Order: sequence, then structure tokens, then C-alpha cells
Amino acid sequence: MNKKDMTSLLVDIHKGESVVELQRGYFPSDSMIKMVKQSILQKHGVSQAQLDTSFVWYGNHIEDYIEIYDEVIANLEEDLKSVKGRKGASPIFAEGDSIDIWPLSHTYKLASQDSLQNIVFKIEKDSTWKHGDNYTLQFKLMNSRQNIPLIKAILFADYEDGRVEFRPTSSVSRNWLKVRLVTDSLAKPDVVYGSISYQFEPGEVVYLDSISLVRTRNRKETYNERHGQRTYRFSKTDE
Repeated sequence: MNKKDMTSLLVDIHKGESVVELQRGYFPSDSMIKMVKQSILQKHGVSQAQLDTSFVWYGNHIEDYIEIYDEVIANLEEDLKSVKGRKGASPIFAEGDSIDIWPLSHTYKLASQDSLQNIVFKIEKDSTWKHGDNYTLQFKLMNSRQNIPLIKAILFADYEDGRVEFRPTSSVSRNWLKVRLVTDSLAKPDVVYGSISYQFEPGEVVYLDSISLVRTRNRKETYNERHGQRTYRFSKTDE
């Protein structure tokens, strides 16, 4: 696929993934999620095999792929501005409800020779935060030489009472990494922050693509995930 067609297709795929992620109640099964992707491919007249072949080609021409994703991100951000200007038109991207709050670049190139190899981020509390908010960090790892990539991501939430809750990374699935932190339904954190790190092999260069940090409201189906989170409480002597 040429750059223009690939860009257009990826924009629609990202929109479809956002719809699924933010409205899980309407897409409870894997088969329904696959139908969403199939409908997008059919719209563009592309088969799954053609898409896979294009990903392989662009994976070997990474600079071209980065150019495509710069354009994809620009298109998505422009569309998001337009949706925010029509708040009643689409509840899927309703500001203050479910929204990507990632504060940095959505694409990174990391190399073993770089002095800065970790990505750190911090989100301060504002008036839109609510009890029990979910924070889902997700991105795609590209160009790794490792059979089992040594990549880690972690999310933290600090509370006024001295608690720090955190969720370490999930496993990588088909080069995608996803980790979700579910906050307390009775208390809002003061800050949410985290990091992404990769353990390089000598001379290795990797790319992090499509980074997002989606905040969604309290959900019954995810709240039990809090049992798998870790908590540390700072005492006054720790401060």
C-alpha cells in the first residue's frame, strides 16, 4: 500500500480501536471486535493479507513508516478538535468522560546509545477527575530484535492520605503493550504518573508507536482489577 492509502486506513483503524476501547459494553466479544476491523478493511478495499504485507514492508522501511504515523497522528488530532467542538454529536470522545490524556509525543525512537532511554510522564489532577477513574496506557513496540522484548511500563497514582497505588506492565501481545490502573472509587488521586523503559541489546534501535493514555470512568467490569494492583503507604517519617 502506498503512503496515502496506508495513512487513511490507519486513521480509521485507530478510530475503530478507540470506539471498541471506550465502549466495551457494545463490543463484549472478540468476534464483534474482529467485525469492526473487517468492516474498516472492506471500506478501504484491503484484505488482511495485504495489510500484513504492508506492515512487513514498512517495518523494513521504518523512516517511511514514521512519516506515515506523523500524518496519522496529525489527522486524528485534527478530527478530535472537530469532535470537541460538537460535544453533543458524539459521546464516544466526550471531553471529561473518556479521553486520551497522553501529554507527550505519540511516537518515539529509542536507541542503545542514547543517554535518555526511559520515557517518564506525569498528569496533575484537574476538575474533570472523578472517583474510580481508569487509566489505560497502550503502545506498539516496533523493530525489537528480542524474541521476548524486555520492555516495561508502570502506572502510579498518589493519594492525599499517603497511599501510592501502582500497576506494573502486562505482557506484550503481538507487539502491543497495555497496562491499566483502576483508581479508588472513594478517593481521587492527586497525580497519576508512570514510565516506559526498554532493556536494549548492543546497537539496537526500537520505536514506540501509537502511545496513548486513555482515561475512562469507573466501570464495574474493571474494578475487580484493583485486587491485582500494589499499594504502598508513606508514613510521616518517610516524607
